[in-house]
Amino acid sequence: MADELFDACIVGSGAGGGAMAYALTRAGLRVALLEKGPHYRDADFFHDELSVCRRSYFVPDPMKEPHVVVRDGGAPKTSSDGWISCCVGGGTVHMSGFFFRMRPEDFTLRTRFGDVAGANVADWPFSYDELAPYYDEVERVIGVSGDAAAEGRSTPYPLGPIATHPAGALIDEACQNTGMRARQMARAILSAPYDGRAPCHYCGFCGSYGCEAGAKSSSAVTFVEKALATGNLTLSPFAMATRVTKAKDGRVDGVSWIDAREGKAKENRTRARVVIVACSAVETARLLLISELANGSGLVGKNLMFSTLSSGYGRFPVGDAHFGKGPLVMPFIDRAVDDFYVAPKEAGLPHAKAGTILFLLPHKNPIFQAEKLAITGGAPLFGAALKARMRRYFLETRTVEWEAFGEFLPHGGSAVTLDPKVRDRFGLAAARLEIAMHPASLAASDWLGKKARTVLDAAGALEQGTYDERIYTVLQAGTARMGKDPKTSVLDATGRSHEIKNLYVADSSGFPTSSGAPFTMTIMANALRVASKVIERGKKGEL
Repeated sequence: MADELFDACIVGSGAGGGAMAYALTRAGLRVALLEKGPHYRDADFFHDELSVCRRSYFVPDPMKEPHVVVRDGGAPKTSSDGWISCCVGGGTVHMSGFFFRMRPEDFTLRTRFGDVAGANVADWPFSYDELAPYYDEVERVIGVSGDAAAEGRSTPYPLGPIATHPAGALIDEACQNTGMRARQMARAILSAPYDGRAPCHYCGFCGSYGCEAGAKSSSAVTFVEKALATGNLTLSPFAMATRVTKAKDGRVDGVSWIDAREGKAKENRTRARVVIVACSAVETARLLLISELANGSGLVGKNLMFSTLSSGYGRFPVGDAHFGKGPLVMPFIDRAVDDFYVAPKEAGLPHAKAGTILFLLPHKNPIFQAEKLAITGGAPLFGAALKARMRRYFLETRTVEWEAFGEFLPHGGSAVTLDPKVRDRFGLAAARLEIAMHPASLAASDWLGKKARTVLDAAGALEQGTYDERIYTVLQAGTARMGKDPKTSVLDATGRSHEIKNLYVADSSGFPTSSGAPFTMTIMANALRVASKVIERGKKGEL
């Protein structure tokens, strides 16, 4: 591969990289796709909480490839926080598949709501209308299931909604009685056979796991497979990018990488006319900083955003008609309340942008649930007290959980830099993450939580509680923001570096703001949009 010159080299095969590979190869470009992890197939996935969720099946061992995390100005700690998934398909392989579009107001947050003290709010350099056709394309290409009529959409989803648990009706009724509207969420999960793939068999192991049925519409089984089918894609698993290389003329000319498997650290190089980085907001910033590229503004790694997270639960009697006495079979409630995407004035919030409340059944991982039972609601429990709480959770009640995803305002206290001391097993500087939430984001998140608890009160919950985690680090964005001014942004509106005309970023690093809902679908749609600009320039001989 070292002697071959590709039209494009893409680093990372997740939501952004996979979509880029699909679009470029279909346009006839010869593409190299580098992925630091393995290429798992459907048969490689299984339901083992210890092996999959608590070891290095998807994310690296933090002893070997650490991130250094500083939360709220505290002491730095090595952690796996900030890693998403290192395999072909990236985080889409173990995603839950909640698919939301951003809204028109997301693209004009500063214009609509103004500046916020201590925050770096910016408008996007393009509008929702420009992205809308690519949302449509994502839904069609990968297969998204949803209820278009309930959402008031003029165009249907490719597939009808997935089947849901009867407790969904409980949430519907409770929302109606409290002046809210619940709707069934769209999911990147097949409700029926589609494009040669089998439908969901409702095992309930979506989030944190790969789909052994191939029903989850990950980048791996959709975009990447379609790109491979063109014959124009060279896929290299276990290819750990170490540097984007630069030619004497100032343009980038390829990517240096090593085999990520132990004991095979020979350096390789892939040459390309265009380089596209799509490693996640944390790892993209890290690679650009290590490569000393595209940082004339000093903003690479700045404005790191996640999604705010407020979450909790309600317990219901086993005999409730919506649950029945037997075990829960149908794993999905999948109700969303987005009435408060923008909070009303009477909420009195310092920033009006709030978010979306999701109502779900608990994850099936038993160890994970037992840990939450042990630490939720005060001092940690042990022995008989913990056994009693576990008995109540598993046998005596049924649980509905809620999660509120909200706008994470970009600010100076949240960023990615290179740690001055810690190195990974390849000898590269580890990413150092400063993680903190702006007070306005925290206030909106807390307010959404109150609304969620109101719904469960109306539904007749016997008891309620909240969980401690406030930031969802798997959803990350903002470290190479797009904008019109090279002094205040890293990329232009097409995802191209202001400084280096053949260097692009195609993941959520370019997002100026984070939205009020999970934004995986927007990563895919924007990557298709960026790809269209690359293709257009290629036709003009401008690669």
